[in-house]
Formats: sequence, C-alpha cells, structure tokens
Amino acid sequence: MAEFVEKRCEDMIPELEQMESIKLFDKNEIRGIAKKLKEYEYKIQRHKKTKEDYLRYIQYETDLLKLIKQRRSKFGIIQKTSDIDHAVTNKINHLYKEAIFRFQDDIRFWIAYIKFCKHVHFHKNVSHTLGRMLQVHQDKPKCWHIAAIWELEENKDKDTARQFLLRGLHIHPTSQLLFIDAFKLELDDASANDQKSENNGDNAVPTETDDDMSIGIKRAYIIYQQASKRIRDIKFVIELLNITKDHNNTEKLQNKIVSNMIEEYTHEPLMWDTMARRELEGLIQPSFSNTAMQVDNSEQTSLRDRITSCNKVYQTAVKKIKTEEMWSLYIDCLIEINQQARSLTLPNFKRKLLKTALSQAHQAKKLKEKYYLHWINMLNAEKKDKTTEKKFEEILSIATETIPSSISLWHARLRYLFASGEEKEAEAVFLKATQILAEKSLPLWKMKILHVQAKCPEKAEQVFQTALQAHPNIAQYIKIIYIEWLVLTKSIQAARKVYDNLCLQPPFVLELHKKMIELELMQPEISLKHVRKYNEMSTLQFGKNDISIWIDYITFEMKYGDPKKVGELHGRAVKTLEPKLTDSFISEYSLIKAKPDIINTGT
Repeated sequence: MAEFVEKRCEDMIPELEQMESIKLFDKNEIRGIAKKLKEYEYKIQRHKKTKEDYLRYIQYETDLLKLIKQRRSKFGIIQKTSDIDHAVTNKINHLYKEAIFRFQDDIRFWIAYIKFCKHVHFHKNVSHTLGRMLQVHQDKPKCWHIAAIWELEENKDKDTARQFLLRGLHIHPTSQLLFIDAFKLELDDASANDQKSENNGDNAVPTETDDDMSIGIKRAYIIYQQASKRIRDIKFVIELLNITKDHNNTEKLQNKIVSNMIEEYTHEPLMWDTMARRELEGLIQPSFSNTAMQVDNSEQTSLRDRITSCNKVYQTAVKKIKTEEMWSLYIDCLIEINQQARSLTLPNFKRKLLKTALSQAHQAKKLKEKYYLHWINMLNAEKKDKTTEKKFEEILSIATETIPSSISLWHARLRYLFASGEEKEAEAVFLKATQILAEKSLPLWKMKILHVQAKCPEKAEQVFQTALQAHPNIAQYIKIIYIEWLVLTKSIQAARKVYDNLCLQPPFVLELHKKMIELELMQPEISLKHVRKYNEMSTLQFGKNDISIWIDYITFEMKYGDPKKVGELHGRAVKTLEPKLTDSFISEYSLIKAKPDIINTGT
C-alpha cells in the first residue's frame, strides 16, 4: 500500500512544483498541501475504506481548486492553467469515479458527481453516468427525475427526457414527482409549439369543440388521467391543476380537471377551497356554467362579483362539510381578501363578509383560537360606540367560554378589562381564568402585576403575596420579580430579608440566587458577606449538576473577594459535582486561571 501511495504522491509533484514556480503558493504552503494529500491518499488506500474518507478528500481538492482560482484572480496569474487547474479537476473527477465504483449504493456520490460535472463542463461524462446510475438505482424515482431534468435543461432533448420519465413511471406508477415532471414537460412542449405557430403566422382560429386541444395538451391530459387514477390525493390533483394555470391555452384542460375534481372529491374541503378561489380569480367553473371559458377579470367580472361568487361556494361548502377544517379554509380566504394590497377597494363589504363567516363558524362551534383572536383584533381596531363596545365585550366573553384553555384569549379579555377600568369584573375574570389555566396562567399574573404597579402600587405587595401562593411553576417566576421590585421600591435590606425566606421554599429557583447576586453587585458598596451567602445557597441547592454555579462563585472571589478562597472552592466543586461533570469544570477552571484578564474585562 505504501508503495502505491508514494507513487501517487510522486505523480502530484509536477503540478505542486508548478504552483510554487508561478507563485500561486509559497514553499511552506506547498509543503502543507503535499502533506495533506499524502494523508488523504493513505486513508483511501486502507484495506477498510470509508465513504467519509472519500468525501473529505474530494472536499479538500474542491476547496484547493477554488483557492487556486481565487489566487489567479487576485494576482492576475494566468500561466499553467491546463497543467494545474485541469490536473486538480481531473483528480476530483477520478476520486468521484472511484468512490462511485466502491459505494454504488450511496446516491449522494452519484448526485454530487453530476453536479460537479455540470460545474466544470464535463457534460459528456454525465450521460454515461446517468445510464449507470439508473441501472443501479432504478428503484428511486428521484434518479429518473434527475436524468430527465438533465436531458431537458442541459441537452435540450425533450424526447430523451420524455423516455426517461415514461420508463420511470413504468417502474414507479404512483410517483407524484415523475407525474408532475411528465405533465410539465408536455405543457411546456405545447406552449413552445404554440409559440412557433404564432411566429410562423399561423393565425387560424380553431373551432370551439370540447376535444379541440393541441397534441401537447392532449398528451398532458392523458398523463393527468393516468395520474389521477393511480394517485387518489386531492392535494396532488390541485397541484397539477395549478401547474396548468402557468401555461397558455389550457382552459379546456383546466375545466376537465375541475370537472373530475367535482365528481371525485366532493367530500374534500380542499376541493371546495380550490373551487372558491378559482371563482375569486375569475374562472368560470364547469359546474356553474355551460360555457367553459376564462373570464377577463378587469372587464367582464367586477371584483365585488368575484368575491360574492367565491363566498357563495364557501357557504355551500360549509353546509355540506361541517368540519373545523372547512370553516378554517373559508375564513383564511376571507382574511387574505381583507389583507390584500387592493383591500382599500370595498373595505366595508369585505369586512362584513368576514365578520359574518366568523360569527357563523362560532355558532357552528368550529372556530379555532387564532380566528377568535383575529376577530377580537379586528373589532378592537374599529371605532367604537355603545353598540360596538357591547359587541366587542360579548365576543371576548364568548371566546373564553368557548375555548377556556386558551391563554391568549383570556389575556386579550383581561387586557381590555384592565384598560377599560373595569376593576371588579377584571378581578372576577382573573380569578376564573387562573383557576382554569392553573400552572399555565403565568402570563395573566405578569399582566396583573404590571397593571397593579401602574394603577394601584399600594396593592402590589398583596398581589405578590397571592401570586407566591399560586402554582409552584408560577411562584418560581414571581419570586424573582418580587425580589427585584422590593429593591426598586423599598431597599436592598428589605429584599435580603424576604430572600432568606423565599430561598428555602421549594421548588428551589437558581435564578433567585443569581438575581440577588446581580442586585447586590449593583449597590454602591458591595456586601461580600451577602454575596457569598447567595453563592453558598446556590452551591448547596444546585451544586451537584451545574458547573456554572462554581465558576461564577470562583469568578466573584477572584474579581471582588478573596483569591485565596479559590483553591478551596475548586476542591469543593470537584467533590460535589457529578463525576461526569468534573472534567468540564476543570477545563473551565484552568482557562480562568490561565487567563485572569478575561474576568477583569467582564467577558
């Protein structure tokens, strides 16, 4: 093996010498490159070869080629391109071929090699590689897709691409990917042929018969028929329908697909959603008209008419399919209509339709939380009189009663009551909400505390005390903001006194100790005794599983306290921490000891 590696390394010497001679790299860089190449050669010549070794070697050579090109561009070096750049490119090519030969089952190498060939313009290599890839990986639809796209986009060979797709579909008769490729190919081909006819001056007007479609469109329709028989999926059918909208002269094809959808997928909400949205676009549906044609939106159908038709389809749909999904699709569409750039047109009409739909969905008990929130925000943004104010309050109440587990809905209701000065009702609603939400009610406690601090600061202490008696998950957070509030409104002495009690109440909270340390360090005179006390409590409660506690304590002593205590803390930490954490602690400790300036800079 060593002799073989040495031979391959010797073969590289001429190109390395040329790199140095034209000053692409200096002597030290060349030595480093040679060393790296030798390391990689030994790895890929081992008895047990791995994919990763080849991938890393290929990546190194690719990066080297990129660097060579950057140096050429930067220093204006153009000599020896064929001797150096082409040699590296050929080396990458050889590595890919070797990797593919050894690891034929790994599709990554095939795909990466094809991309590489495209990048370096080795187009002839690709056709041969595609053939071999399909022999090995014909069980993967993605490979047939890659082969067809290559022929179509790079070789401009529609016939070969078509053959690849048909062969692929013969093996994979339910592949959505291949059906979509074949469908697009035929539509693109039909569009190209239509363009040629126009350029050749063929202006003959075709007769309007149902089957009067060009050969390309007919081929696309045949593919659609096969696809829809083999793949019973409304999303897939809709995807094919949407593809037709990007091509000219596909109105008849669209109507055939729509007719099939209506016949086969009446029970599917997405079918109704598609039909409604096509009404919005101004497309006459086969089920609503005997004439299959596309309407010119700007002239023949007004925006109001299209929105009305769209709404009628949804109204029919929610009567037939009484599900949350159907109502959601309906409301989503109306929200989009209200939010479009053209929303300044018919704003009242659009808003009325949306409000009606929201109300109907609520009555049908099919309205999701996010739509209640949208409804609330919409009503809140409007100018209010007594009637609209009452309606707004009603919706807030209805929403929380309908979805009592929603934190956001309770939050919206309480925010309104607090802002309106309805203190008694707000208190009753808050009590009810916190009982229902229990441990999830923290956002409501936060809001109440902020409200009381702003409106009735004298009641803040009482609210904090009540919050501390709430669910333990809430009390953990309240402890921290309570301590901070005490320092800001009373004194550090008051906070110390309360801390002594709170720190012993389970569940223990690390952030409580950290907050007290932070507040102490902000005082004009730092009390070392108190900061040490908080650090000691931290180590007692969390010192087994948290390295940062010990590092923070040591850092404090080095920066503010007594550096002599550091050794003692190190010993305690090693004894206290879980064995699996001691190595990490020792590494961090060593870094601080080696670079004490890190502490002084505060980083």
